[in-house]
Amino acid sequence: MDGLGEKLRERARELGLSDTEVARRLGLGQSRYANYVVNKREPDFPTFVKICRVLGTTPDLLLGFGSLPDASSENDRLRQEVHAAVLSMNSRALRTMADVAAALSAHHRDDDDR
Repeated sequence: MDGLGEKLRERARELGLSDTEVARRLGLGQSRYANYVVNKREPDFPTFVKICRVLGTTPDLLLGFGSLPDASSENDRLRQEVHAAVLSMNSRALRTMADVAAALSAHHRDDDDR
């Protein structure tokens, strides 16, 4: 998986995530994830799929078959960041996120009506 480490780091930076945060979201030790980023080791397949989910991308894109999504605007970058975070959440966290999103949406809708 030549260049995987660079792609991992590039995608994480696009999402505003540190290597430490990516490792935390993956449930991996920081040193284990660091081995992937510096191309010292390659993740096994289940771990690779989980990395793709946490980074909100596909195996093809991380392996260099195409280009990673461009976060050309601040809103696009934020949407990608939220999407990546949601992919790493369990059911309980997703429920909380859905409730928070609904409350924020209602709050901003009320602001727009004024």
